[in-house]
Amino acid sequence: MTDEREVTRRRVQALVGRDLKPVRPLWRPGYRLLLMIPLAVFALWFAAVEPRMELGSLGLVWGWGLTALQWMSGLLILAAALHLAVPGNRGSIRALGAVCGLVTALLLVIMVVTFWREPTVVPPGRSFVFWYECVLGPLELGLPVLGLALLLAMRAHPTRPTLVGAMCGLAAGVFTESGWRLYCSVSAPAHVFSSHLLAVALLTGAGAIIAASIDRFRSRRAFTGR
Repeated sequence: MTDEREVTRRRVQALVGRDLKPVRPLWRPGYRLLLMIPLAVFALWFAAVEPRMELGSLGLVWGWGLTALQWMSGLLILAAALHLAVPGNRGSIRALGAVCGLVTALLLVIMVVTFWREPTVVPPGRSFVFWYECVLGPLELGLPVLGLALLLAMRAHPTRPTLVGAMCGLAAGVFTESGWRLYCSVSAPAHVFSSHLLAVALLTGAGAIIAASIDRFRSRRAFTGR
Protein backbone atom coordinates (compact mmCIF):
# COMPACT_ATOMS: atom_id res chain seq x y z
CA MET A 1 0.00 0.00 0.00
CA THR A 2 1.13 3.51 -0.77
CA ASP A 3 2.01 5.65 2.21
CA GLU A 4 -0.47 8.54 2.42
CA ARG A 5 2.24 10.80 3.78
CA GLU A 6 4.41 10.10 0.73
CA VAL A 7 1.50 10.90 -1.58
CA THR A 8 0.83 14.13 0.27
CA ARG A 9 4.50 15.08 0.13
CA ARG A 10 4.60 14.55 -3.64
CA ARG A 11 1.45 16.59 -4.14
CA VAL A 12 2.88 19.45 -2.09
CA GLN A 13 6.12 19.29 -4.10
CA ALA A 14 4.15 19.42 -7.32
CA LEU A 15 2.09 22.40 -6.16
CA VAL A 16 5.18 24.28 -5.00
CA GLY A 17 7.02 23.39 -8.18
CA ARG A 18 4.31 24.95 -10.33
CA ASP A 19 4.67 28.23 -8.41
CA LEU A 20 8.44 28.40 -8.63
CA LYS A 21 9.71 30.94 -11.14
CA PRO A 22 13.22 32.15 -11.86
CA VAL A 23 14.02 35.49 -10.24
CA ARG A 24 16.72 38.03 -10.88
CA PRO A 25 19.28 38.07 -8.06
CA LEU A 26 19.03 41.12 -5.80
CA TRP A 27 21.97 43.45 -6.09
CA ARG A 28 23.88 44.31 -2.95
CA PRO A 29 22.85 47.54 -1.19
CA GLY A 30 26.07 49.23 -2.29
CA TYR A 31 25.40 48.52 -5.96
CA ARG A 32 21.82 49.74 -5.68
CA LEU A 33 23.06 52.87 -3.95
CA LEU A 34 25.29 53.60 -6.95
CA LEU A 35 22.17 53.64 -9.14
CA MET A 36 20.72 56.40 -6.96
CA ILE A 37 23.73 58.72 -7.05
CA PRO A 38 23.20 60.19 -10.57
CA LEU A 39 19.57 61.09 -9.83
CA ALA A 40 20.48 62.50 -6.40
CA VAL A 41 23.23 64.62 -7.97
CA PHE A 42 20.79 65.83 -10.64
CA ALA A 43 18.27 66.87 -7.97
CA LEU A 44 20.98 68.90 -6.25
CA TRP A 45 22.25 70.44 -9.49
CA PHE A 46 18.78 71.26 -10.85
CA ALA A 47 17.77 73.03 -7.64
CA ALA A 48 20.97 75.06 -7.38
CA VAL A 49 21.75 75.63 -11.07
CA GLU A 50 20.79 79.29 -10.71
CA PRO A 51 21.45 80.13 -7.05
CA ARG A 52 19.80 83.39 -6.04
CA MET A 53 21.38 83.63 -2.59
CA GLU A 54 24.40 85.93 -2.34
CA LEU A 55 27.08 83.28 -2.12
CA GLY A 56 29.73 85.95 -1.68
CA SER A 57 28.60 86.39 1.92
CA LEU A 58 28.37 82.68 2.55
CA GLY A 59 31.61 81.80 0.84
CA LEU A 60 32.54 78.41 -0.54
CA VAL A 61 32.52 76.63 2.81
CA TRP A 62 29.22 77.94 4.17
CA GLY A 63 27.57 77.75 0.75
CA TRP A 64 28.57 74.71 -1.27
CA GLY A 65 30.46 73.14 1.63
CA LEU A 66 27.37 72.81 3.82
CA THR A 67 25.33 71.76 0.81
CA ALA A 68 27.79 68.93 0.09
CA LEU A 69 27.72 67.87 3.75
CA GLN A 70 23.92 67.79 3.76
CA TRP A 71 23.83 65.85 0.48
CA MET A 72 26.22 63.23 1.86
CA SER A 73 24.07 62.84 4.97
CA GLY A 74 21.17 61.98 2.67
CA LEU A 75 23.37 59.36 1.04
CA LEU A 76 24.04 57.88 4.48
CA ILE A 77 20.32 57.64 5.23
CA LEU A 78 19.62 56.00 1.88
CA ALA A 79 22.44 53.50 2.33
CA ALA A 80 20.99 52.52 5.71
CA ALA A 81 17.51 52.17 4.16
CA LEU A 82 18.72 49.90 1.35
CA HIS A 83 20.66 47.77 3.84
CA LEU A 84 17.69 47.46 6.17
CA ALA A 85 15.39 46.57 3.26
CA VAL A 86 17.09 43.20 2.78
CA PRO A 87 15.41 40.58 5.02
CA GLY A 88 17.93 39.20 7.47
CA ASN A 89 19.92 42.42 7.67
CA ARG A 90 19.33 43.57 11.20
CA GLY A 91 19.27 47.18 12.16
CA SER A 92 18.88 48.54 15.67
CA ILE A 93 15.88 50.83 15.88
CA ARG A 94 17.79 52.91 18.40
CA ALA A 95 20.79 53.25 16.06
CA LEU A 96 18.62 54.09 13.06
CA GLY A 97 16.71 56.62 15.12
CA ALA A 98 19.98 58.18 16.21
CA VAL A 99 21.16 58.48 12.59
CA CYS A 100 17.88 60.06 11.48
CA GLY A 101 17.97 62.36 14.49
CA LEU A 102 21.52 63.47 13.69
CA VAL A 103 20.56 64.22 10.09
CA THR A 104 17.54 66.22 11.26
CA ALA A 105 19.76 68.12 13.71
CA LEU A 106 22.21 68.79 10.88
CA LEU A 107 19.41 70.34 8.81
CA LEU A 108 18.51 72.63 11.70
CA VAL A 109 22.13 73.61 12.30
CA ILE A 110 22.64 74.40 8.62
CA MET A 111 19.47 76.50 8.69
CA VAL A 112 20.73 78.55 11.64
CA VAL A 113 24.27 78.91 10.27
CA THR A 114 22.99 80.03 6.87
CA PHE A 115 20.86 82.73 8.47
CA TRP A 116 23.79 83.80 10.63
CA ARG A 117 26.03 84.15 7.60
CA GLU A 118 23.42 85.60 5.22
CA PRO A 119 20.36 86.97 7.07
CA THR A 120 17.55 87.50 4.56
CA VAL A 121 13.80 87.58 5.12
CA VAL A 122 10.68 87.23 3.01
CA PRO A 123 9.75 90.50 1.22
CA PRO A 124 6.58 92.16 2.61
CA GLY A 125 3.39 90.77 1.12
CA ARG A 126 5.16 87.80 -0.48
CA SER A 127 4.96 85.28 2.36
CA PHE A 128 2.49 82.91 0.73
CA VAL A 129 4.18 83.01 -2.68
CA PHE A 130 7.57 82.17 -1.20
CA TRP A 131 6.07 79.52 1.08
CA TYR A 132 4.18 77.85 -1.77
CA GLU A 133 7.18 77.83 -4.11
CA CYS A 134 9.53 76.48 -1.46
CA VAL A 135 7.19 73.62 -0.58
CA LEU A 136 6.17 72.68 -4.11
CA GLY A 137 9.65 72.98 -5.64
CA PRO A 138 11.44 70.48 -3.36
CA LEU A 139 8.46 68.12 -3.62
CA GLU A 140 8.59 68.12 -7.41
CA LEU A 141 12.32 67.45 -7.35
CA GLY A 142 12.15 64.92 -4.54
CA LEU A 143 9.34 62.68 -5.82
CA PRO A 144 11.37 61.12 -8.69
CA VAL A 145 14.22 60.48 -6.24
CA LEU A 146 11.76 58.91 -3.80
CA GLY A 147 10.22 56.79 -6.55
CA LEU A 148 13.54 55.24 -7.58
CA ALA A 149 14.62 54.76 -3.97
CA LEU A 150 11.39 52.91 -3.16
CA LEU A 151 11.71 50.81 -6.31
CA LEU A 152 15.17 49.66 -5.27
CA ALA A 153 14.21 49.17 -1.62
CA MET A 154 10.84 47.45 -2.00
CA ARG A 155 12.22 44.94 -4.49
CA ALA A 156 14.03 43.40 -1.52
CA HIS A 157 10.69 42.78 0.28
CA PRO A 158 11.67 44.53 3.54
CA THR A 159 10.24 43.24 6.80
CA ARG A 160 9.94 46.84 8.03
CA PRO A 161 8.47 48.54 4.96
CA THR A 162 7.13 51.62 6.74
CA LEU A 163 10.49 52.41 8.33
CA VAL A 164 12.39 51.74 5.10
CA GLY A 165 9.96 53.93 3.15
CA ALA A 166 10.26 56.76 5.65
CA MET A 167 14.06 56.63 5.42
CA CYS A 168 13.89 56.71 1.61
CA GLY A 169 11.62 59.77 1.82
CA LEU A 170 13.92 61.47 4.31
CA ALA A 171 16.90 60.86 2.02
CA ALA A 172 15.02 62.26 -0.98
CA GLY A 173 14.08 65.36 0.99
CA VAL A 174 17.63 65.91 2.21
CA PHE A 175 19.00 65.58 -1.33
CA THR A 176 16.66 68.17 -2.80
CA GLU A 177 16.80 70.62 0.11
CA SER A 178 20.60 70.62 -0.06
CA GLY A 179 20.34 72.38 -3.42
CA TRP A 180 17.19 74.34 -2.71
CA ARG A 181 18.86 76.21 0.16
CA LEU A 182 21.16 77.80 -2.43
CA TYR A 183 18.33 78.60 -4.80
CA CYS A 184 16.03 80.25 -2.28
CA SER A 185 16.85 83.88 -1.55
CA VAL A 186 15.37 83.72 1.97
CA SER A 187 17.34 82.25 4.86
CA ALA A 188 15.04 83.26 7.74
CA PRO A 189 14.54 80.18 9.99
CA ALA A 190 10.77 80.74 10.12
CA HIS A 191 10.56 80.45 6.33
CA VAL A 192 13.02 77.56 6.00
CA PHE A 193 11.40 75.55 8.79
CA SER A 194 7.82 76.08 7.56
CA SER A 195 8.53 75.40 3.87
CA HIS A 196 11.88 73.73 3.09
CA LEU A 197 11.82 71.37 6.07
CA LEU A 198 8.08 70.88 5.69
CA ALA A 199 8.76 69.50 2.20
CA VAL A 200 11.33 67.12 3.71
CA ALA A 201 8.76 65.97 6.27
CA LEU A 202 6.12 65.47 3.56
CA LEU A 203 8.49 63.35 1.48
CA THR A 204 9.32 61.29 4.59
CA GLY A 205 5.64 60.70 5.27
CA ALA A 206 4.93 59.92 1.63
CA GLY A 207 7.70 57.33 1.59
CA ALA A 208 6.32 55.61 4.68
CA ILE A 209 2.74 55.55 3.35
CA ILE A 210 3.67 54.34 -0.13
CA ALA A 211 5.95 51.60 1.18
CA ALA A 212 3.32 50.38 3.65
CA SER A 213 0.69 50.40 0.90
CA ILE A 214 2.92 48.37 -1.42
CA ASP A 215 3.58 45.83 1.31
CA ARG A 216 -0.13 45.58 2.14
CA PHE A 217 -0.97 45.05 -1.54
CA ARG A 218 1.64 42.32 -1.82
CA SER A 219 0.35 40.56 1.28
CA ARG A 220 -3.25 40.69 0.07
CA ARG A 221 -2.23 39.41 -3.36
CA ALA A 222 -0.25 36.54 -1.87
CA PHE A 223 -3.15 35.60 0.42
CA THR A 224 -5.82 35.70 -2.28
CA GLY A 225 -3.62 34.41 -5.08
CA ARG A 226 -4.54 37.34 -7.32
